[in-house]
Amino acid sequence: MPLNRASQLVAALASLMRDRDGGIGIIFGLSLIPIVGLVGLGVDYGMAITNRARLDRAADASALAAVVTAKAYVAANSSQFGVFDKAKAAGATQAVNTFKVNASSVPLSSVTLPTPFVDISGQTITATVTYTATIQNSFAKLFAVPTTTVTNTMKASVDLPSYLDFYLMVDVSGSMGLPSTASGMTQLAQNNDDSFSDYKQGCQFACHFPGNKGWGLAAGKIQLRSDAVNNAVCALLQRATTPAVQNQYRIGIYPFINQLATLASLTTDVSALKAAAQCSVAWPLAFTNLLDTGATQLNSPGDPTSGIGSGGTHFEVAFPQMKGIVGLNGFGDGSTSASRKPFVFLVTDGMQNGQHFFVKPNGTYAYPGNPSKFVGYGDAGWDGSQPAQIDAKNCDALKSAGAVISILYIPYNQISFVDKGGSVVAENKKVNAFSPTLANPLQACASSGYFRTANTPADITTALNSMFDQALRVARLTQ
Repeated sequence: MPLNRASQLVAALASLMRDRDGGIGIIFGLSLIPIVGLVGLGVDYGMAITNRARLDRAADASALAAVVTAKAYVAANSSQFGVFDKAKAAGATQAVNTFKVNASSVPLSSVTLPTPFVDISGQTITATVTYTATIQNSFAKLFAVPTTTVTNTMKASVDLPSYLDFYLMVDVSGSMGLPSTASGMTQLAQNNDDSFSDYKQGCQFACHFPGNKGWGLAAGKIQLRSDAVNNAVCALLQRATTPAVQNQYRIGIYPFINQLATLASLTTDVSALKAAAQCSVAWPLAFTNLLDTGATQLNSPGDPTSGIGSGGTHFEVAFPQMKGIVGLNGFGDGSTSASRKPFVFLVTDGMQNGQHFFVKPNGTYAYPGNPSKFVGYGDAGWDGSQPAQIDAKNCDALKSAGAVISILYIPYNQISFVDKGGSVVAENKKVNAFSPTLANPLQACASSGYFRTANTPADITTALNSMFDQALRVARLTQ
């Protein structure tokens, strides 16, 4: 009996072993369905990834087309009213057209493209393109996933050119006629025997006006500070020679003594600016020829109340006049040729002097010289030296209106002399004591971060070019 039971058990196991191949077939058949589904899902996923990459490229091209089109529109119509709104609309339209052309090659997809967003903030144009696409699945629909949705956002940006006006406000008062280096001061003193009865040594200061021997010894022979500044201006003008640059920047040159006058009005014509500054002429150059002569220069014909005046350095007059000149051209933000950003470059030794070499008919200062060079005006008189620091408040109105004031300060060289008394010695002492105090109020006058000091001719040229570079950088970063 036990043997029979054992035989039966063995027979049952043998029967089960004989049926194993059929069980595996059933299991494999059942597992084949998800395997095929997974492969199909992989195919659909790969198709979705491929289509998304194509749509991303289309959106990228669309965003680029938007900013390029908007920039071109602004460049071609910069003086047009509402140019930015029209440029944004043109950019958005071109973005849609570009996307449609590139997205049409994406198969089995339905794409939604909201109106692209084009923005112009200051000097930067930005375009944002967002798409959503529904892609038909081939295999995943067997598993109740008929479609795959993909979406993405692409951005592009580009900078607009900055349109800037540069007003070169140049001090041509008498002290700018001093030699530009300490060695030049020594050379002048060695050769100059101009003297007063109470001053028996070579003259350096207060003897640098036409009519004194010191002028003839220095002008065209020893480089003066006015020549060094003139050379720096000519070097700056040389940078603005390409048509692209000329279209973006206008430059004007405005010398002053008692008053501000115009040597060259704002223009993109670099050749005209170079001619006005006498850049092709040997010493003395234009600024030296404009130094205080006793009679006003750059005046309206026959009118000694106009022009640059004579006798002092009057920031309190020159700055309001500069504000009026800038106001005629506008205090813009630099975004278009009709909205130019003004930069006032003041080049000065910083010494204010309230003196005048004048007559005063009808309560109005006139600067006819002595002897008078103007019909109907008497010989000028002098009301005495009144050196002072600049009052930084003179600069506030111009800055508040929207101009940037960039200052290049050219310090006085200390004057070496033997104290033998007399009026010229008194001037030397006054200048030596006073000149070290001039930097701080000038720095307060300048816009924040726009103050430089230079003395040697090479440093003056470097500093003026650095001021120009700074204006270009800041115009692009802050507007």
